Amino acid sequence: MRKLLALALGIALLTGCASAPIAPPDTLRIVTPYKVKSLDPIKQGLWSPEWGYGELLMRATDNGGVEPWVLQRLEPVNGTQWRLVLRSGVTFSNGRELDSAVLKTVLERHLAENALVKANLPGAKIETPDANTVLLSTSAPVVNLPNLLADEQSVTVFDPQAQGVYTGPFTVSKLDDNELVLARNPKYWGGQAKLSEVRVRFVPDGQARLLAVRTGEADIALYPPTDALGSVKDAASGPRMATASQPLQQLRAIPNLRRAPMNDLAVRRAFALAIDYDQLAKQVLDGLYRTPKGIYPDAVPYALETQRTDIAEARRLLDDAGWMHSSAGARVKDGKLLRLTVLTYPQQPDTKAVAVALQAQLSAVGIGVQVTEVQDNYEALKGDAWDVGLSFDGTLGYTYDPIGPLRDFLTSQGSKNFGGVADAELDNLVSDLRTTTDTNARTPLLHRIQRVITDRGYLTVVAQRSSAAVVGGAFTGYRPSSVLHHVTATTRAG
Repeated sequence: MRKLLALALGIALLTGCASAPIAPPDTLRIVTPYKVKSLDPIKQGLWSPEWGYGELLMRATDNGGVEPWVLQRLEPVNGTQWRLVLRSGVTFSNGRELDSAVLKTVLERHLAENALVKANLPGAKIETPDANTVLLSTSAPVVNLPNLLADEQSVTVFDPQAQGVYTGPFTVSKLDDNELVLARNPKYWGGQAKLSEVRVRFVPDGQARLLAVRTGEADIALYPPTDALGSVKDAASGPRMATASQPLQQLRAIPNLRRAPMNDLAVRRAFALAIDYDQLAKQVLDGLYRTPKGIYPDAVPYALETQRTDIAEARRLLDDAGWMHSSAGARVKDGKLLRLTVLTYPQQPDTKAVAVALQAQLSAVGIGVQVTEVQDNYEALKGDAWDVGLSFDGTLGYTYDPIGPLRDFLTSQGSKNFGGVADAELDNLVSDLRTTTDTNARTPLLHRIQRVITDRGYLTVVAQRSSAAVVGGAFTGYRPSSVLHHVTATTRAG
């Protein structure tokens, strides 16, 4: 009853009246579960390229690569130095020019305040030989710098002398707890944006987001719950489902190695073997996901098939480790039941559907599951009141980078090492990978890394998909971005 009441209230707030207002053709209305909390370029800068009011030095593309964005080119000088050459004529929305001196200040600010940038650019030193060029030197090779500079959580480009001023085709005209409103930037260096206004409303309930498109209150609903897509996934008219081209979104199960029972290797391996990945993708998630075979999407040439379902092997591992059957359903060892607290979060409603399915699948080998929903999955994962965290993250990130996400999530010094992985061999392998410039020489390193991660139960990819959206109104031709660039200068009705 409470859930129904909350949904009704959410719908009422969205609709306000029985008939939805008609938006001008150059206005786009989007509903999303993720709230932009501020215009802080370090703490909340990731939203700026997603919503078109900011840009990055490099840009990930939907065809599987990265390319210069506000840079004209990025080129290695030697093993530990890169030359960054700015495009001429790039300005902030206040008209100030982006030159090498400004970029130097931006980079220094990120190095001082952005843990991700500091960790990935060791011993960074910055020089400005001319007005358009920055030389970036590091104490060790950073072979994935093009990918790092295309990462929305890395170096966002902002005016260090002004608050909330960026270089994108839109500017922020309003931001509060409910809505982000963007207006066309008349001074945009890349030419006039197709849209004059974008209105982004923060709607946490997935059903309410879909209803907003159905009633004409919104044109696009991002992150739709799979269980509500049945009537729109094959629709020929009206609201329909659209998907991105690249399967970069992975639903990953992160084990908490800092506490029992997931500090037991046998439990971690049994957990991964007891999951029926095919059933999750084809039945629980209605065929809208792909069955993962390993920790990397099978589209990349170095991906190995390291995951499988093997109930008998899972049971044997638990038997050998001393986990005994009990009348409670869950196994027991030393008087403690084998029960896992699995975290889900409402911004990604499919996490709950998967967690409920895992309850049934894992019970077949004697592992109990308690599903707990948290409002902010990363904040919850920083704590210790959990055993498995379900989180949509990719081992390629959104920049096709096989190195950065490994370092951030799975090495002892990683800024997102929520599970507490501390493995000297894995640290050394990732360190070697980060400094290996020969692409062919990286492949055996990547193969060994994948085997270590799987054999030691450090990560399980539960399902993978391409980003989806429900589109309607004048924007039925909209296709979601594989790399989360939801709105750009070229976004238009049609």
